[in-house]
Amino acid sequence: MKITDVRLYLPNDSSRFDTGGGSGDIAKRGWVTQMQVANPMSIYPAYAKSRKSWMGPGQEHYAVEIETDTGHLGVCANYYGGPMACEIIQTHFKRFLIGQSPFDTARIWDQMERASLPYGLGALTGMAQAGVDLALWDLKGKVLEQPVYNLIGGETKQGGIPCYLTTHPDQAGHWRDTGFLGVKIAAPYGQESGRRGLAEMETIIRRLRETVGPDKEIMIDCYMSWGTEFTSRLAQLVRDYDVKWFEDPLPSGWAASGYRELRERIAPIMVANGNMEFHHKAFADIIDARASDIIQPEIHWIGGLTPLLWIAAHAARHDIPVVPHGASIYPMHFVMANVGSPFAEFVTGGDGATLANIFDLTLDAPLPVDGRMRLTDAPGFGVRLNHERLRPFA
Repeated sequence: MKITDVRLYLPNDSSRFDTGGGSGDIAKRGWVTQMQVANPMSIYPAYAKSRKSWMGPGQEHYAVEIETDTGHLGVCANYYGGPMACEIIQTHFKRFLIGQSPFDTARIWDQMERASLPYGLGALTGMAQAGVDLALWDLKGKVLEQPVYNLIGGETKQGGIPCYLTTHPDQAGHWRDTGFLGVKIAAPYGQESGRRGLAEMETIIRRLRETVGPDKEIMIDCYMSWGTEFTSRLAQLVRDYDVKWFEDPLPSGWAASGYRELRERIAPIMVANGNMEFHHKAFADIIDARASDIIQPEIHWIGGLTPLLWIAAHAARHDIPVVPHGASIYPMHFVMANVGSPFAEFVTGGDGATLANIFDLTLDAPLPVDGRMRLTDAPGFGVRLNHERLRPFA
């Protein structure tokens, strides 16, 4: 069996998709509201209110199809990378695929990695690698007529995967009496707001605890906007509200040094980080330094399932849970098969008060029921590309 073709697609109406914080239809979806979200550029007033005002290329969706001479087809839709990832795959990575066995995922990934060293090591390159890698895993599952989770460990969670829900404070009340184990909100204020921001965040977290009640976990996504002082002082202010973790309070690249110190400062609030780290070697540094309580690789950005399995194996030696960032079907298969992943994230779409997938380039993706994601035994990742939403990449 050999790979004979690699096809790439972009959304046929890019205005419907997020290019950095609240454009098009996604502004009406569950985790994105008109509420301000603190971000790494919030220290500059001109760019504080909207991520769209400062984010550059690479935020768009794209999709990959890989076909073999036996007619088997593996697919992946990635929610970041866009035309730039397609260009990398089309002009560079494709040469490592055509004529090769789709089962040689480790070798293909390593060739993409080595060949892209002059310009890569993560970010957009990782997003391109991820599309290829996930499509290959989907293809392997379809050839073997097995779901991907059966290829990497099988079912470790009976009754489905427990999930927490990512939403915003103004929508959290809808999820109090559901089976979700907790809610995560995006922080509207960061270090740029000083003492006022500390007071506002304390109020938001206090009200969030009152809204969801005593039995739900609370997590705060800081989006690299807080800094050491802001995070430490806020941790003191919210001790009584039983916050489970602060997520990515520091800019990426600080993980092995800054987070190790911060983790000691804010305990028992945990540090969760990693969704803005883009290479498996960076995670090895984080894990070896004991710089995080929860590791959060983003499967769509780090290069796919192949490096995620390496990260999980390393984390298991240190007994550090791996809870992937994001809510597509791809990390769900990993969580189902990994003993060291106790639960998963689900980011709701729709109006924020009802469950919906935020990603509509695939069809047949399940939704959680009573806070649990139940995967089917459909081969591969169990989804199809929604070709009505796609156009070929040229």
